[in-house]
Amino acid sequence: MNRLSTLVVIGLAGLLAGCGSSTTSSTKPPANTVYSVNVTPDRLTLDTGDYTSISAVVDESTLNSTPKAITPQPTLQFNASSSLVSISPAGSVCAGKWDTRYEICTPGIDVPVNPITLTAYDAAHDVYGTTQLWVHRRAASITLTAPSYPTHSAHDCVSQNSSVTYIATAFDSSGTAIPNCSNSSTAGCVNNLDYTWSTADSTVASAGIYGGVVAVGPGVTGVYAKLNGTVSLPQNFATCPPAGIVMTSSAYNKGVPVAPFSTADLDTLAIGSTEYLNTTYGFVVDINNVATPTAFVDINGSPMYFNTLPLTFLSSSLLTGSFVTLDSFTSRFTANTSGRTILSVSCTPPACNPSISDFVSPTGTLVTAKSMGYGYPIYSNVIGATVVGSTGSTVLLTGTTYSDGVTSAHQLLTYDSESLALTHTIEVANLPNSLVVAPNGTTAYIGSDEGLVVVNLSNFQSAILTYPIVGDTQTTDQVTGKVLGVSPDSRYVLISDTIKQVVFLIDTTGTKMATRYAIPNIRDVAFSTDGYEFWIAGDSGVYVYESNSFIKTPHNVSSNVTAIAWALDGQSYFATGNSDLDNYSTCDDAFLQTIGGGSPVNLSSTAIDGVPRIFGLGTADWLDYSVSSPSQVSNTPNIGNVCLSLASGRVVAQQPVKTPSTLRCTPTQFSFSPRLEQEFVTGVDSTTCSVPESVVHGYNLATKSEALLTASSPIIPLSGGILNDGRELYIGTWDSVAKTAALHRFNLLSVTGSTTTPGTLAEDVTPISVPLVPSFVAVVPK
Repeated sequence: MNRLSTLVVIGLAGLLAGCGSSTTSSTKPPANTVYSVNVTPDRLTLDTGDYTSISAVVDESTLNSTPKAITPQPTLQFNASSSLVSISPAGSVCAGKWDTRYEICTPGIDVPVNPITLTAYDAAHDVYGTTQLWVHRRAASITLTAPSYPTHSAHDCVSQNSSVTYIATAFDSSGTAIPNCSNSSTAGCVNNLDYTWSTADSTVASAGIYGGVVAVGPGVTGVYAKLNGTVSLPQNFATCPPAGIVMTSSAYNKGVPVAPFSTADLDTLAIGSTEYLNTTYGFVVDINNVATPTAFVDINGSPMYFNTLPLTFLSSSLLTGSFVTLDSFTSRFTANTSGRTILSVSCTPPACNPSISDFVSPTGTLVTAKSMGYGYPIYSNVIGATVVGSTGSTVLLTGTTYSDGVTSAHQLLTYDSESLALTHTIEVANLPNSLVVAPNGTTAYIGSDEGLVVVNLSNFQSAILTYPIVGDTQTTDQVTGKVLGVSPDSRYVLISDTIKQVVFLIDTTGTKMATRYAIPNIRDVAFSTDGYEFWIAGDSGVYVYESNSFIKTPHNVSSNVTAIAWALDGQSYFATGNSDLDNYSTCDDAFLQTIGGGSPVNLSSTAIDGVPRIFGLGTADWLDYSVSSPSQVSNTPNIGNVCLSLASGRVVAQQPVKTPSTLRCTPTQFSFSPRLEQEFVTGVDSTTCSVPESVVHGYNLATKSEALLTASSPIIPLSGGILNDGRELYIGTWDSVAKTAALHRFNLLSVTGSTTTPGTLAEDVTPISVPLVPSFVAVVPK
């Protein structure tokens, strides 16, 4: 083997002082002076025919002083205890024979018996130092076994802080095992310390120098052993996830949460108030009055602590409140604006509970990691938080024509929610087909067949943004189609072009590009609160977004899907179309059940007292579905991993509560008030509803009854929206006969009702005339 350069310089003062192994002796040293030779590294390993270098420094010390390198350094003599290893005068070590110029290292026919002692000798002071070398045949492959795997449950995982000792076996190019030095004295054996051990993800497990691997946090990772450049195939390791995460609210005193701990909804928060959210019920206080969080229990039943687990506190409405993480267990929630949000905690991959595609369990079975519950979020119970008070906003209005129904309109109008005064008229380059505002309230997206229009709501400037488009080849270079939704963190925008039969996914803050997918006729999108997954649905069923692509759900039974919603406990999502409501697990997107009661034409999601609710309007009834599980019991919520909780027999959606609807038309849009738990029909298909009505139809979740709003004049609603604080509902209407368009406002605070006598409330102001046909109305989140 060619040696390209000399790697060792002997005699540099101070080089590596104090490192390595040494032996000292002296026949006539100066008084009180001791000399030593320090050799580095203190151990090394080589394949036959390979070379490396050792370094040595001569130190002196007097009267127990700190050793220091002498100046100048003496010339050292190097030698090896085996003739099968040669070493140059400069300390270059060859696992074989050097040529005369110490440039080519030729492997020998035989390999030496390990270990070989390498010596650096200082003749001037009669002292020497040593290091040890192991030489073996070159490893072509390495396999790992774990004979000391601890007793495991059916989940085939290791509990936190428990360890597994792996054994590595190396094989040469002929497939012959290279013997291990601990088991054999055969020449060319491999010492256990010759391997470098590592894990692919140190947040899941950590590896020691002897092959011991310690469980750290939930997830699956690979364990590797490396020997002189040859790396083993991974032996997979699984750290048990918790059986569940319990989130509670509490007071906070002197740095620790204090009892009582509650899982009840927080219904009367004031703007600016704070609540402390914890991921345990209680704390153990020692004799020094130091509080320590109580342990969680993993799926093996063993205690575990989340002091190293990157948990995320979640809110379904980021504007309603904000979090400040105080420690691994506690976060302070501050109410920022009036409205309602659903709070929870998640252990979300890849930061928490990561996975790989498959792994070999301790029983030797090849399984899918995700089927074992790894690679999916672990969600806590949910707590509703209602912030009282009033917060005004801006109402956006746009459409394709002016009120005459003929002349094209290229404008976006903005109105003050309180005075209904027109505040801005924004020119829009393309004719709109949709209007969606980002949840953070900073941006409005106007879909169009000619290109996406983006409006900055801080300066009310519009632009046609030409995001770089990647993905399936198409002739267009514009993002075209209808805007279906924006992710809860306002990062992703989903647009469906049913003409070109494609879907665009825009990443507005990361890659800042649009990815195009050849998926036809997508009608709706649902996002998880933590942003881990989202789903799209349409004529050919449901697709889940995974690894930068949309994948058709493996157990897809839905077709002609018109609406999709994610349950806020994270356990499942729901799709509906021309069949009954279908329930899917977020674990492997497995189909769970078809729920009777009819087929709602829209889906809304909320949670009341910790129980998720899915509701909508069917052919003749408002349909109210409760989603429950054995863990959703008062004071003992324990939702846990979506796969594991389903495997333990989770009960999914119940048969719905049916409330008769008096709506005579086909609805096209619904607006939901999370704070008041009310939903209203704010858009209908005018071809099925040519006769105006004098009421707006809605549903009250608290009373499970239809809620009606009396209009000051008969209307056909086209589009609408509700303030965050739930006070006001805004609806755009158009009279195609009189050629008049209007914006209506209804007060929702007094809407009451019962299952027998619907409550009513009159429109609170006279509708204002608007110049456009208000096909698209949106209220900006504040």
